[in-house]
Amino acid sequence: MSATPPKNDAWPAPRNWLHVWVHRRRRNYPPPMPGLVLKWELHKGRWRAWVIWVDTTYDKPEIRWDWLGVDEMRPAKSDINVWNDRRRR
Repeated sequence: MSATPPKNDAWPAPRNWLHVWVHRRRRNYPPPMPGLVLKWELHKGRWRAWVIWVDTTYDKPEIRWDWLGVDEMRPAKSDINVWNDRRRR
């Protein structure tokens, strides 16, 4: 595959990382925050992920990272092939 694939060429979806919505609390506030899974591991019989996310809980957003359980995140719709659809402005 070339570095600049033609428009009708599609890249396969990545297997090791995933865009997610992170929700650290059980109540409605704060709303879910955008994150990226960087690594998965099985820990004491349960899956967890090393995640980096933007913490929007306070006035000034901050970058956070930690091991999160699967109950603290949900997949976010993401398409790697959006780069093939149209030119950036």
